[in-house]
Amino acid sequence: MKQENLEFCFKGTRTYVHGTDIFTKMIEVLTDEMKKEKFDLSFHGVSKTNIKLSNIKPKDESLLKFVCKYTNISNKRKVLYGSENGKEIECRYEYPEKDICKMSNLNLDNKEILLNDISSYSFVENSVALNKYLLENLFPDADGKWYFTRFQIQSIPEYKGYPLKLVLKANFNFKLTKTEIFIADKFVGYIYFSLV
Repeated sequence: MKQENLEFCFKGTRTYVHGTDIFTKMIEVLTDEMKKEKFDLSFHGVSKTNIKLSNIKPKDESLLKFVCKYTNISNKRKVLYGSENGKEIECRYEYPEKDICKMSNLNLDNKEILLNDISSYSFVENSVALNKYLLENLFPDADGKWYFTRFQIQSIPEYKGYPLKLVLKANFNFKLTKTEIFIADKFVGYIYFSLV
């Protein structure tokens, strides 16, 4: 792959491409060439336009919006870079993430949140909504907006497994939080957020 243009829709009222949509699109684009393990997606900025995907890092790093690392079917580690391509996003769809949160159980003493019930949303959408809700409840006085900044998955689930449990592991002064993700008590990876 030299370069590929990816098209997105805005999620809810947002005016930027949501990280859950980038994750979903990357899985879709790479499905035939990657192993479903050791997937690492990190965000370096918000994209307000559609995205150009390339295996060449942009010379101007301010254009870089995400980095995707994965293992291909030949067992080689690969890296792809996402940057804005300037093409406007022309669609939007609903994403009532509060519906996911209403179905969850918070345990603030253990710094965890649990989703037992089946949700109509994807694994990544559930994980992001639950982590944001957990952080908002653990740190209600924190000033700023929580952003999804990284998704490090050891093994990509083939289905939406339940129960889905997230446990806050570390808080680096709100610049970065690290949360463990479990499906049916099996560790599957980490999700990171930053307060901006």
